[in-house]
Amino acid sequence: MIYTKILGKVDDEDFKNRPVDYIDFEWHETYSKLHRKTSRSGRDVALSLDDSILKIGIKPGDVFGVDSDGSVIAADVLETDILSVRLENPNFFSTAKVAYEIGNCHAPLFAGKDQNELITIFNEPMQRLLEGLHGIKVKVEKRNEKLDFSKQISSIVGHGHGHSHGHSHEH
Repeated sequence: MIYTKILGKVDDEDFKNRPVDYIDFEWHETYSKLHRKTSRSGRDVALSLDDSILKIGIKPGDVFGVDSDGSVIAADVLETDILSVRLENPNFFSTAKVAYEIGNCHAPLFAGKDQNELITIFNEPMQRLLEGLHGIKVKVEKRNEKLDFSKQISSIVGHGHGHSHGHSHEH
């Protein structure tokens, strides 16, 4: 079956009393329009979503349709390695600096469990960058967990993002 749009959430009135067959996505697949997947119960599923998905992304619990047996076909996003960035003495400057550096690397950014924590996707260069920020004390911890998309601050919207990374070396 080919699904072309998101119809709602699994807890919406139209879907909440039906069995759910989830399609698993890696975090980096959530902003792609085209997918060919196998659901958890073995259904062959194709997605051909419109351009709006490039901005909103696929979120856990998004419903793509109802199969002929009445099962809701919905999205889940798998656990991934994340970086928890805990600001020791948070202030506007330090929070803005950390958020800027993560954004400049085109990585997604999420609010953490409290106001002193920011979450991004793990990679070693990002970990070294954040641990080495001058004048900002951070504790960076690698964990494996599901991203909380309700706390998403920024995403990896589009790969043709329209700005250059030229650097001037003039003094």
